[in-house]
Amino acid sequence: MTGFVRLARLRFLLYNLLPVGLGAAVAVHQGYDLDLTWYAVAQLFAWTVHVMTHYCNEYFDLDADRANVYFTPWTGGSRALVDGSVRPVVALGTAFVLWSVAQLMVAAMPSWPARILGTVTVLLAWFYTAPPGKLNYRGAGELTVAAILNGLWPAVAVVLQTGGVPALLVAILLPTALLQVVRMMVMNLGDRRSDATVGKRTLPVIIGYRRAVTVIVAAQPVAYAMLTAFALAGWVPWLVWAPMMATAPLSAWLVVQLRRGAMADLDPTRMTPVVFWASNHVSLIVAAAMLGVLVDAAVQPGSGSGLVVLSLVLAGYGLLFGHRLWLARRQAAGRVARQP
Repeated sequence: MTGFVRLARLRFLLYNLLPVGLGAAVAVHQGYDLDLTWYAVAQLFAWTVHVMTHYCNEYFDLDADRANVYFTPWTGGSRALVDGSVRPVVALGTAFVLWSVAQLMVAAMPSWPARILGTVTVLLAWFYTAPPGKLNYRGAGELTVAAILNGLWPAVAVVLQTGGVPALLVAILLPTALLQVVRMMVMNLGDRRSDATVGKRTLPVIIGYRRAVTVIVAAQPVAYAMLTAFALAGWVPWLVWAPMMATAPLSAWLVVQLRRGAMADLDPTRMTPVVFWASNHVSLIVAAAMLGVLVDAAVQPGSGSGLVVLSLVLAGYGLLFGHRLWLARRQAAGRVARQP
């Protein structure tokens, strides 16, 4: 049972609170009352698709994970299939069950736009590693993750509330999606050697280590410049821009670490903090966007109870993230103490 739970990689599900919450927050910002039922459906749908993807990936990525001896707590899979804790067929069977559940949730959605977006989400998530798509084996994995996490999930959430996708949400998501693409490139940098041996052509494998680092570094100022341009154009409120810009120091730290070669020698000790903060950088900028949207909505007349619900969700995320950070620091201290 422990191995089966490891396959789910539950630590990654915390992020899902943010894109779904952001979509719902934008709906409230646009003057809609929060429909708690459809908000819950959007959240459960995101979790279901995410866990489905993990079980699916573990099965179809097994050869790559077996070849990976440079894995970290955030890369290289759960290792539950690699160490024999769970049979591969169990992972695949669970993925099919979750796929069916996700499709039932899509069928229950109240409008065709929501159903279409939900269907595209499930298909992209499944074919991320499953044949015949195998998107992450053909240089499209990083874009697929960004399309789902920083596009389709919040889009489904807002469509379930409003029936459409407001321009505000698109303007917020575009710079975060760019950061999500290069965040996945950071993750794949750590797997590049084993991926190459099994024909898994992620972007770092295709373009090489040095070019991948150049792309990741260049994308950081581009994303924040894009956000600032949208604010100057009036597409993103300044109360949203300000907390999102406050995450820029994490970008600067990531650039420094990559320039110093933290991912160059595939040393798990050096790679772990980089992949940890690359992932949480994207989480924090989406959390900052959600905070800004809620604050901007609160200063407008007629703000309703939806603000309270979503504020509690964001606060809950903050507490859970704080606990995750505490655990990460404790684990790092333990590794240092064990070193000779």
